[in-house]
Amino acid sequence: MSPFEPQIKADGLGFSYEEVDIFTDLTFSIERNQSLLLLGPSGSGKSTLAFCLNKLYPEAVDGVLKGDLSFEGKKLDDFKPGELNQKIGIVFQDPESQFCMLTVEEEVAFGLENFHVPRAEMEAKIDRALELVGLQAEKKTTIHTLSGGQKQKLAIACVLVLQPEVIILDEPTANLDPLSSSDLVDTIARLKKERPFTLIVVEHKLDDWVELIDRCLVLDSSATILFDGTPEQCFGEFAPFLKKEGIWLPKVVEAALTAKKSGVYKGERLPLRNHELLSGLQDPAAFLKKEIKIMPNSEPILEVNGLYARGHLKNVSLTIHKGELTVLVGANGSGKTTLSKCLAGLVPLSQGEIHFLDVPLSKWKEKDLFQLLGYVFQNPEHQFITDSVYEEIAFGLEHRASALAILEKIGLEKHANAHPFSLSQGQKRRLSVATMLVHEQELLILDEPTFGQDANTAYEIMRVLDEKNGAVFMITHDMELVDQYADTVHVLDDGELIFSGKPESLWENQEVVGRARLKLPFRKQLQNEIVRREIHVAT
Repeated sequence: MSPFEPQIKADGLGFSYEEVDIFTDLTFSIERNQSLLLLGPSGSGKSTLAFCLNKLYPEAVDGVLKGDLSFEGKKLDDFKPGELNQKIGIVFQDPESQFCMLTVEEEVAFGLENFHVPRAEMEAKIDRALELVGLQAEKKTTIHTLSGGQKQKLAIACVLVLQPEVIILDEPTANLDPLSSSDLVDTIARLKKERPFTLIVVEHKLDDWVELIDRCLVLDSSATILFDGTPEQCFGEFAPFLKKEGIWLPKVVEAALTAKKSGVYKGERLPLRNHELLSGLQDPAAFLKKEIKIMPNSEPILEVNGLYARGHLKNVSLTIHKGELTVLVGANGSGKTTLSKCLAGLVPLSQGEIHFLDVPLSKWKEKDLFQLLGYVFQNPEHQFITDSVYEEIAFGLEHRASALAILEKIGLEKHANAHPFSLSQGQKRRLSVATMLVHEQELLILDEPTFGQDANTAYEIMRVLDEKNGAVFMITHDMELVDQYADTVHVLDDGELIFSGKPESLWENQEVVGRARLKLPFRKQLQNEIVRREIHVAT
């Protein structure tokens, strides 16, 4: 490979699946050791493009790849089977889809065995990879017992252990708790210093990545290249165009755009750092002040008393009230998904009781219960039962025309006849949420409902949930959603409930925030920065 030749080069690249063009005529190149952020709205073809870059597509699906794609001056078709996978590692958006072994240790070892790494070297390499992602204690654990976030960490370890020349991360922090997300970015930054490699990141949570990234490649909703350049240009002068496309922006940029629209941001250019935003705001304290929602006292809809389950949940008691949006947060592996399944009657209790609408959950007939209580799984594919997007939403509806209205609201009307499994991960998540929304149950329980969504669709999902007449109980790692929408927040740590109350009370409880591996929302971080500045000036 010539030192002046790009490491990855695409010329007129197109990909179609089931006679539908995912993207057409993409031309770009990626330099060796570059850190690239691949952005675009949900369904714009980002994951598909990532799969094409290491030859997973079209080999793994019945798709058609057009144009030229090369790695280090050699066309991808000229690589032997498996040869390219050693050079270009990828972490899927759905980590479960890439596991094939029983335990954590065996899964990390699997790749090493495929590439004939001497057994004497394996143990140290496996330990190092698990240490990097914080899974040392789970080395002998069976994979299916891991939480969603722990599975995502395992998938990352399986790529890191092979030390490829290119690492592609597709939504790597989607299922991680806030501190684990920051730790992952720090780990990747440290590894790049130790052993430089090319990094391609498909991500919606941008704040932790901005300092590490040196280039942004942006696709629009029609899967054409909207922007290609530096982060400063992308999130500075080009930010309004990204926002229009529904592409997530760093929180500091989003805040500056809002302030600029209100006439209270006087900076010459949009900021990329907190101190730049604060310097440009006329009255930072007033801008960051949050209006506290006053909720009228309402009746309980679901009550939990002394719940124990699966040897993990310990003496959990909580109440969900009618008309409230209640949020459950906590570190990966703390028992959030297990608790949500208990509330829906999907996991048996070891001890304790749950009452739904004043009736013990165990007394409900399944058919009657799920007419009044809806559950959206962490993995949306677990609940699809029909062969088309339209039928999935219309299933069981008396007035099927309302399914079309829901499809339009969540931006899936163009995919009405598509099979649910052919959708992108973000689109699958939207569909799974929509299938529950149409039935208007008294209580809706959702596990990470905004996972994999662009800014516009995440906002639409939360707007619909916030306006829902019944009660909503949702799990999330997104502290911005907690701060903006939650009426009540519960914090789970190692199976125990360690906090229940208003979001503002949680942000003031540093012990709970630290113990549960949470991060303060952006608004609160800036407020604390203002206080620190005032103290510094005073002293």
